[in-house]
Amino acid sequence: MNTENTGCLTAVARGIALVVVLPFRLLWDALAFCLRHLWRWILAPLGRALGWLIEHLLVIPLRWLWRWVLAPVGRALGWLVEHLLVIPLRWLWQWVLAPVGRALWRVVDLLLLAPLGRLWRHVLAPVLRVAGAALAWAWGIAGILSRAVGRALGWVLWNAVGRPLAWAYRTVLTPVGHWLRRYVWGPVAEVARAVRAAAREVRVALFGGSR
Repeated sequence: MNTENTGCLTAVARGIALVVVLPFRLLWDALAFCLRHLWRWILAPLGRALGWLIEHLLVIPLRWLWRWVLAPVGRALGWLVEHLLVIPLRWLWQWVLAPVGRALWRVVDLLLLAPLGRLWRHVLAPVLRVAGAALAWAWGIAGILSRAVGRALGWVLWNAVGRPLAWAYRTVLTPVGHWLRRYVWGPVAEVARAVRAAAREVRVALFGGSR
C-alpha cells in the first residue's frame, strides 16, 4: 500500500472519530462548565452560609454552655458527691464497719466456730468412726447369723415337712396312683370309649353320615 492511500485512510478515520467524539466532548465541556459555575456561585456560598449558621447557632452556644454551665455544674456535683458521700462512706467503712466486722468475726470464731471445730475433731468424728466400724461389724455378723438361721430353717423344714411328704409320695401316693390308673381310670376309659362308639353307631343308624 502506498503512502497516498495510507494518508487517505488516516484522514477518513480521523474524520469519523471527530464526528463520533465531538458531541460527547461538547457535552462534557458544557457539564464541566455548569458544575464549575454551580459550585462557584451556589454550592460554595451555600456551604459557607450553612457553616456560619452551624458555627454561630450550634457550636458556639454549645461551647459556651459546656464552659460556663455544664462543666462548672459537673465539677460542683463531683465535689458534693466526693465530700458528702464518698468521703463519709470511706470514713464509715474504715473506722466503723470494718473494725466492727473484724470484731464480730473474732467473736463468732471464738464462741462458735472454734468450739464446733474442737467438738467435731475430738468428739463427733471419733464417735462417728466408732459407730461406723460397729455398724459394719454388726452387718457382717448379722449376715453370718442370717445365713446360719436360713440353713437351720431349711434343714428343719426338709426334715419336718419335705422328707415326710417325699416318703408319702414314694410309698403311698405313687402306688395308689398306679393302682387307680390300672384298675379304675383304665376301665372307666374303656367304658367311655365303648359308650362313644355305641353312640356313634346309633347316630349313623338313625341319621346317616360318616362314622
